[in-house]
Amino acid sequence: MVRELLREIMVERRSLAGVEDVRMTSDAELQAFVKKLMAPGIVEAVRDGRLRFRLVADAVQLPEAQQKPVLSGVISERKLAGCAAGETIVLARGAVLTPLARDLTRRLGLKIERRSG
Repeated sequence: MVRELLREIMVERRSLAGVEDVRMTSDAELQAFVKKLMAPGIVEAVRDGRLRFRLVADAVQLPEAQQKPVLSGVISERKLAGCAAGETIVLARGAVLTPLARDLTRRLGLKIERRSG
């Protein structure tokens, strides 16, 4: 039991120093990362600069057929007519949904993702 406790402490100390690579390719990985940040001692280490993170840039690209087109301008119900229930629609910065389009998104349970750039 003492050995296990010491092992945990040593692992924790090792992880609280330096730069740690972080991979974000899914919501599950993001959730796991946030959970890790909430562990005791981690927030203080980040705040003090003892622990930093580096994003690993090998994100998975979706095939072109699966990439969602970015909708811009005024988005009418007609533009959303081909959407399946539960689908995610991507709106450009400044895009506006008409009231009928907003009603349709609610009825179909569409998820709205807004692009900032």
